[in-house]
Amino acid sequence: MNVNFKVLWFEDEMGWRPSSERSMKKIIESHNLVPIITWKKGDEGDAEEELKKEYDLILMDYELRGTMGNILIKKLRQFDIYTDVVFYSGNYNKMVKALYNIDEKGMNIEPVDGIYFSDRKREELFPKLQKVVDKVVRRMQDIVNLRGVVLDNVSGFENQMQNILVLTANKFSQAQIKSLNEYTKNKLIVPAKNEYIRKIDEIESNPEALKAIISAPDYFLDSYKKARLVGRVIKILVDEYGLVIDKKYNKFAEVYYNEIIKYRNALGHAMRSNEHADREVFIGEIDKTPLIFTEDLFRQMRASLNEYQQVINLVENSFNQI
Repeated sequence: MNVNFKVLWFEDEMGWRPSSERSMKKIIESHNLVPIITWKKGDEGDAEEELKKEYDLILMDYELRGTMGNILIKKLRQFDIYTDVVFYSGNYNKMVKALYNIDEKGMNIEPVDGIYFSDRKREELFPKLQKVVDKVVRRMQDIVNLRGVVLDNVSGFENQMQNILVLTANKFSQAQIKSLNEYTKNKLIVPAKNEYIRKIDEIESNPEALKAIISAPDYFLDSYKKARLVGRVIKILVDEYGLVIDKKYNKFAEVYYNEIIKYRNALGHAMRSNEHADREVFIGEIDKTPLIFTEDLFRQMRASLNEYQQVINLVENSFNQI
């Protein structure tokens, strides 16, 4: 997910920034995205370099001190930047004429896609920003992008869970480690071993051995088993170290599976469908039930990823106090 929404904002009226940032964050957070806003006055030496970085949206007060407001469109063309840009000004007509070189003969340059204009008045600017952000987010919600976002986050979760287990092995007491050793052997390894032996015997006796082994699942410490083990670690952290965490994460692995992994798996196998007359959609399946990937579902998944990231960060960081 990247689940961040990055905004580059050129504004030199410092007193105008705080309330404007709050309003913009509300717009972005309504999509369950994390707002990251970088402010520039426009006269900094690195302003041009900042334009070359990856942002989801650029906002600019046209009436900046200096020439930044006048030259931005040229810079965007020069650097082949296709980020959406919103210009705003207290003098709307003057801004549009200046930016598009409009004189009495009309427009001298072609319009640029992804360039928007607004009056500086808040009652006009922020409804316009809401519409632009909505448009950018819809573009981000392409199924291919979402697959990448979910897989990237799950990969990060896997690495963090692995680190939590390493920290556990290094920092927990011998008694705590002993209880986790017993849980690992009795609940994870022995069942996996028995199932592995059963599956090996099944494959060995199967005349279609190639097909059988292709369909055989991972055993040992797969994603779900790792989450189960981290769940036991969380129980110790809560009971013996005072970690405060939402009660629903008493069933950490269950939450991880139902809110993250199920959807990851469904995304991996989602297929394009034209059965809906008004639009093309992607349909997956969870527990043999069809699942249509809608804007609401995208929003729900981002919320789950954000929440889970906060929880796993909390667990990982709790080892700093041990």
